[in-house]
Amino acid sequence: MTTATGKLRFWCDMSMECIRRDHTSALSPGDQRGPFLSARAIGMALAALNDARAYVLGRPALLSIPAPATLLGISAADADTAGAAACAQVLRLRYPNQAHLLEPAWLRWLDYFGLGSAGSPAENAGRDFGTLVHQSGMNDPVNAAAGQYTSTGAAYSHMLPPKESMQGYAGGHWGMATPLLATRVTGFPPPPGRVSATTVNPTAHYAADFAKVVDKGGSNWMPGTRTLPEEITGIAWGYDGAMELGTPPRLYLQVVLTVLDAIEAKNPGSLSPEDELAIIAGISIAMADAGIDAWHYKYAPTHMMWRPAVGIRNAVNGNGVADPDWEPLGRPDTNGTGYSLTPNFPAYPSGHATFGAAAFQLLRLFLVEKEVACFNPNGVDDIRFDFVSDEFDGRNKDPITLQPREHITLGYDSLWQAIIDNSVSRVYLGVHWEFDGITKRNVANTGDEFGVPSSPSELGKTGGVWLGAKIANEIALKLGVSPATITASKIS
Repeated sequence: MTTATGKLRFWCDMSMECIRRDHTSALSPGDQRGPFLSARAIGMALAALNDARAYVLGRPALLSIPAPATLLGISAADADTAGAAACAQVLRLRYPNQAHLLEPAWLRWLDYFGLGSAGSPAENAGRDFGTLVHQSGMNDPVNAAAGQYTSTGAAYSHMLPPKESMQGYAGGHWGMATPLLATRVTGFPPPPGRVSATTVNPTAHYAADFAKVVDKGGSNWMPGTRTLPEEITGIAWGYDGAMELGTPPRLYLQVVLTVLDAIEAKNPGSLSPEDELAIIAGISIAMADAGIDAWHYKYAPTHMMWRPAVGIRNAVNGNGVADPDWEPLGRPDTNGTGYSLTPNFPAYPSGHATFGAAAFQLLRLFLVEKEVACFNPNGVDDIRFDFVSDEFDGRNKDPITLQPREHITLGYDSLWQAIIDNSVSRVYLGVHWEFDGITKRNVANTGDEFGVPSSPSELGKTGGVWLGAKIANEIALKLGVSPATITASKIS
């Protein structure tokens, strides 16, 4: 990122650090654990960072939260202080167990950048605004509370997986939370074969995805053809609430910052500080709102789908052959001592796919609009980057060997390919059906078409990738991206 942005990059990093620290034994049980709460917290914090600064500088804000009178009287020279104070305040309020860590960080930030002592008018005004942003989600604890879903035990419905009888059900009412910026995506199709809240007809699509997760997603002691690169992909895109890692929104923001850093290193000054802060805030907001839509549909009876850990053992004729002994490889219990774990909420749509597509589609659109990237005729971008996941950073430990995993760098030729890998990674862990995340569009209208699309022009509307991209497209317009750029992305 640019030198001018570095002063505020600290608070982007601190927001991600709050997610990581929240998922540590020292802060158990944590304040905002789980993907939808993490996304909400970081979305509010970075929106406050952008918008407080925007109000001081007379620029358009992203959220519709009015600025307090104290903020409007701050001089432009103190805009960074006001923005940082707003972000820090949201983090204090969302992560009260980390307040004792955030306050010293605030004082060090002031001292390092020579911004004076604590208690300035800019700081106080920023804190006022941060409090307002936090209060816009005052019903979040109610909507996030446990115990708001009871399994019926019916075929295809969400229920507790084997060996995890104490798991519980997360986010049953989270879909009722108020979005920060986006509106509910309507017309989102149910999974293959779902024709009512109680009926899923046999389809070739469901059967094919069933067979794929059986083959590619089983535990290491089960037969299958999963390759080492596929297993690495599954783990690298994990961040399943593991200790010291946190949740997927942290991962996706790490990728976003990596891409922005690479652009600045290659073409210094091609993005202004305001550009960078706006896209970081916009992506964080998009992920927060993506969590609301994803969880709304996860628990909707018309869309709910059981996880493979349950669905493969209890398969209904026509949609696969039941295997009562099948177990998934499971979400990585990195730095723990277990492995065969299944997320504690329904499968469809994939939260990973929805969060990741919301983030990366918005970044694709923004960079093309700013003419630092382009789409080919099929909507594939040319944004190349290398990335090291914390799952493979050479420090965090494999739960089986209890030794640090090796250091692996993932290389991508496009953000589109990252969207694909992030989605299908869940199949390689056995925690999702492929249609939960992505599917091909039936271009020739010759019947049920399924599989992984090679480009955005082949993307079907089934799954979290399409859902997340729709949210990104809406927020892109609020960031000044033109409808023509959205059309060129081939995801609409």
